[in-house]
Amino acid sequence: MTDGSLNSICEDLLSTLPLIARITRKKISRLPAGFPEDISPLHHEIMKTLEKEGTLHIAEIASRLLIPRPQMTHLIDRLADLNLVERQMDSSDRRTINVTLTTKARTLLAEIDAMVKGNIKEALSSLTSEEMKELLASVTKLREILSKLG
Repeated sequence: MTDGSLNSICEDLLSTLPLIARITRKKISRLPAGFPEDISPLHHEIMKTLEKEGTLHIAEIASRLLIPRPQMTHLIDRLADLNLVERQMDSSDRRTINVTLTTKARTLLAEIDAMVKGNIKEALSSLTSEEMKELLASVTKLREILSKLG
């Protein structure tokens, strides 16, 4: 691959990834009415990570989500204050604190997931059948390629 091609890919990624993030945040991932206002999209990402991975150490969550450790501690504090996560001592090292979701958080995430899926379907409904097929193929391929990089 030529240097020009690599530069073109870099420029496309730098412009496309923020666009995807912005559209996702604004049009697709709107939080449902009644969702606590003091829970940010980062809080949601933390809860989704814990839902998928189970109990994790704060540093592990920070690493996976690329969030600085001091900010991560603040975010976990807020989730704990809202009874959405619990801190637990690690059974093998009492100095290590792990974080796990509460039942309240799991219920809330199920509600959010249903709302987000509805928002996605609504946003995609304006696409033609051909555009939907192209989007599916593109997203699938992008996920495959990006998973090789991560």
